[in-house]
Amino acid sequence: MIIQVILLAVAAAMLLLFIRNWHSVQTRALKRLAFLGFVLAVVIAVLRPDWVNWLAHKIDVGRGTDLVLYALATAFVFVSVNTYFRLKTQEARFTDLARAIAVRDATELNAERFGVRR
Repeated sequence: MIIQVILLAVAAAMLLLFIRNWHSVQTRALKRLAFLGFVLAVVIAVLRPDWVNWLAHKIDVGRGTDLVLYALATAFVFVSVNTYFRLKTQEARFTDLARAIAVRDATELNAERFGVRR
């Protein structure tokens, strides 16, 4: 029961964070801190697997492996949403660049056609 509340809260927080403030410096810093925390949790889980089992029992998850699976599923959603928004931003930048190049080339072509010198 506790793990369900935790997972739903994490999912809602990630959704709000990404939708509202994806470009902000605070969000980028938070993503880096979350990654650092995840790496630290992985190192602890590898070095002390009994701690993972203890934590799993404390938050009403049957086994430590289930807790690790939930953490990996949450991390996968985080990475997927982050990749989606990054690709969406990159696509918009490419579109703006293509438009700027098209306008520049059209201006130069018209200048050549009509003999206008710059």
